[in-house]
Amino acid sequence: MKQSKSIHFLLTIVFVIIAAAAAPSPQKPYTIMIYMNGSDLESEFGAATTDLVEMLDSGLHSRNANVLILTGGAKRWMNDAIPEYEVLLWQLADGQLNEIKSMGNANMGNPETLKDFITFSMDNYPAEKYGLIMWDHGGGAIAGFGHDENFDDDYLSLLEMQKAFEESGLRHNKLEFLGFDACLMATVEMAIVASDYAHVMIAAEDLEPGDGWDYVFLNALNQNPQIDGFALGEIIVDTFMDFYGPDSDEILSLSVVDLSKVKPVMDAMGKLMAKANYDLQPPRNNSRRAAPAPGVFSDLATRRAETKTFGEGSPRDNYSDMVDIGDMALLLKDMYPRESGAVMRALKNCVTYNRHNSDIDIWGLSTFYIYGGKSQGEPSLQVYSGLEMDEHFTGYLHKFFDELTRTNRTRSATRHEREPIHTELVLWQPTPIDQNTLRMAGLLQTNAKDENLLWPQLCGHFVCLYPTAQTQAARQYAIPANVNGNEASIIVTFSEQHPQGKILGIRYQAGGVIQKGYDPLNPSDKVSLYSLERNTATNTETWHKSPELAITTPLELTWTPAPDGYELGYRYRDVYCEVWYCR
Repeated sequence: MKQSKSIHFLLTIVFVIIAAAAAPSPQKPYTIMIYMNGSDLESEFGAATTDLVEMLDSGLHSRNANVLILTGGAKRWMNDAIPEYEVLLWQLADGQLNEIKSMGNANMGNPETLKDFITFSMDNYPAEKYGLIMWDHGGGAIAGFGHDENFDDDYLSLLEMQKAFEESGLRHNKLEFLGFDACLMATVEMAIVASDYAHVMIAAEDLEPGDGWDYVFLNALNQNPQIDGFALGEIIVDTFMDFYGPDSDEILSLSVVDLSKVKPVMDAMGKLMAKANYDLQPPRNNSRRAAPAPGVFSDLATRRAETKTFGEGSPRDNYSDMVDIGDMALLLKDMYPRESGAVMRALKNCVTYNRHNSDIDIWGLSTFYIYGGKSQGEPSLQVYSGLEMDEHFTGYLHKFFDELTRTNRTRSATRHEREPIHTELVLWQPTPIDQNTLRMAGLLQTNAKDENLLWPQLCGHFVCLYPTAQTQAARQYAIPANVNGNEASIIVTFSEQHPQGKILGIRYQAGGVIQKGYDPLNPSDKVSLYSLERNTATNTETWHKSPELAITTPLELTWTPAPDGYELGYRYRDVYCEVWYCR
């Protein structure tokens, strides 16, 4: 969490609380609404309290802007002012936090709560321009935004946010900007939904650090109270990137999107995938189901496998399937040059500002493209179809998924399709179960079968490192685990500063919503590791859950040679995102 405030200070902070009347205030240049769904970010780490402190310390003069904050969604708050089971509306005014109104035990995952917050704020705090910031976890096009700890982790889907925006009158009084201080929300689907209700969207394509935005940006309203959403968006992006710095181990991305120009992006995506869909589904002959032309699916799937993907996890937690639209189009350019070029031109016209530390260039907007999360494909595609995006793009997703999961693919696939597109070295551990069962003790991103390789261990247990993300400065991996009875991944980063690996913390699984930041791993935690077990006779796999680890401090990876009796082998993945092994 942010280093500028001590934990002791966060736990003992006392806000200045002034009961304020709900009478309408004079019109100001800006009213900024912050929908702060505290969730575990607050109850475990005080992240919301930290950002509230940043807002109080920003130096914003109340004559230049109303800042209204709705707090809720957390089982506890790390300060003495905000109660656990009550949703409260606050006003930030010249370094003080004034309580305005209680909304009772409301659900922050209910669109009515969001609608009421927007309506009350705009009715009682009129301004020339309005901004709305959504603060919590995010999950992209399929999983939406946030989860309320007090209401079974209820969240807001894109359609629920659309309902709140519509019923609060934003169609006729558009927001100057809509911001997401959350993971994965810079999606073309979110932008299409928002385009009827806001001029500018500010959001991250990738995961966000737990500390999120740097709210010092509010001070910019003192210098220029009339600043528009594009210019303010650039300041938000710059302060965010500068806060973490160029050598950060964190994944960083933030973009500013012109919502008036987002529909041409989706239109161009539809035309691109209409061409691909035609190639996947040629005209039928004599009523028989036509198979794709040889190699077409392989070509498309190989490019999908190489496309920059956000929110990836271990095989137990890899359902996000959000990809960078520009990288997707670039990889399809050799197959569909005209259509891909149109997508890239539309993106450049739509994304007005974009900074990141990705290992490759990313373009500022993502989209859902089913692949790694194919086990959740049917419900995910049902949600996507309900968004009513471009029919050609939606149709392609369904057709691609059909080919990805075709039951007779082994018989009909060409030799080219069955060749591996990814190879890893595996360390197999014999098990006492039977001679045909092996347990995966290690996984390295190399195809060099070197007996002298060192393998990673955590607290004396061999671990498998599944790659999840790469930035200009670091590579991140996930270790599948169960922590305190909850499914999780232990996230490890490798960089110039940490060549042997650094444990960043735990990322819990919460459906498709991706946790912002990481929980620490503590000695008191009950931690078990998952390892794949493979029966070589039946060619089947199951997950083995280890006994609880004794967590040691400092928590770090150690590296050791393979013990006697362990075997080396290869793990292959094909274009169908399926895995097989060779000893």
